[in-house]
Amino acid sequence: MMNNHIKILFNMIPKTNEVRIETSTICNANCVFCPLSNDFDRKNEIMDLDKFKFYLDKTLSELSKQITQITFSGMGEVFIDKTIFDKIRYASSKNLDIHILTNGTLLSKNDIDNLFEIGIKDIRFSLHTMNSDNYNKVMRYKKDIYNFDNTMKIINHAIENNPKNTEIIITSTVVDENENDVKDLIEEFEDRCILEIWKPHNWVYSKKYREGDIVKKSCGRPFNGPIQIQINGDIIPCCFDYNNKLILGNLNNNTLTEIFNDDKFTNLYNHHKNGTCSKSDLICKTCDQLLDKTDVLIYNNRMDILERIKYTSTGLNNIEKI
Repeated sequence: MMNNHIKILFNMIPKTNEVRIETSTICNANCVFCPLSNDFDRKNEIMDLDKFKFYLDKTLSELSKQITQITFSGMGEVFIDKTIFDKIRYASSKNLDIHILTNGTLLSKNDIDNLFEIGIKDIRFSLHTMNSDNYNKVMRYKKDIYNFDNTMKIINHAIENNPKNTEIIITSTVVDENENDVKDLIEEFEDRCILEIWKPHNWVYSKKYREGDIVKKSCGRPFNGPIQIQINGDIIPCCFDYNNKLILGNLNNNTLTEIFNDDKFTNLYNHHKNGTCSKSDLICKTCDQLLDKTDVLIYNNRMDILERIKYTSTGLNNIEKI
């Protein structure tokens, strides 16, 4: 709840052109590196279409000159949502660049063609191996109908039919189950689409893949976003906070200006500005984004690796500048 005392409101909203809206917390997979597998305690649900329109309209009413991109992502698979195409079309009607993250298993070839017709900016497929057995070990789908062969048919259709203004991106995360599969991924996709192969991250307070000393003052998100809207309207600093432990406010009750001028955000902002996150009581104090990240990107065919790690994974906004 926002403070009731009168205060002068400044423009503390992160300087970003991207809003991310979590439309689903339900997934058909149970990936080994994802908190959904064992540590997710929020409700499994789909965002109502009218709520989506409300959150997006409210954001644009405040930031119409700032927000130019929207990312459909969250802790669930976006295409579980039966209204997702309506949401995508609505975002398109606002002239926003549209980024989509998916495992690809719930898409048909016709769905891919419809996305291209809408004019999405890019679609990012989570594909972690070219080995069908290891694919199952990593993804741990709940039904046998979701398998490597069917997923590859959809990805190949997307690559072979994408228009010039749409990028196809393959994102791979390397864990024990697929650590020997990097070479095959590169051979398959390096000349066909954008390919990025990453080491997994810790999800702030869950998985423990990365260790080391804190070497950075800030991840940059309090200053440069993106704006993260959760399925119930909560505003949180970043998507790594999968259980909404650091809620800045709720868009159902307050404006973005009010939320980003509240004491909760001011405290977060100041700790990141002063480089005191490790001494704070914030969830940020153990976040791996403050560690040395120079080796987390194993391969990408987009740009220099050290340059790539400075950017968000969708809109490629630089979040590290303070």
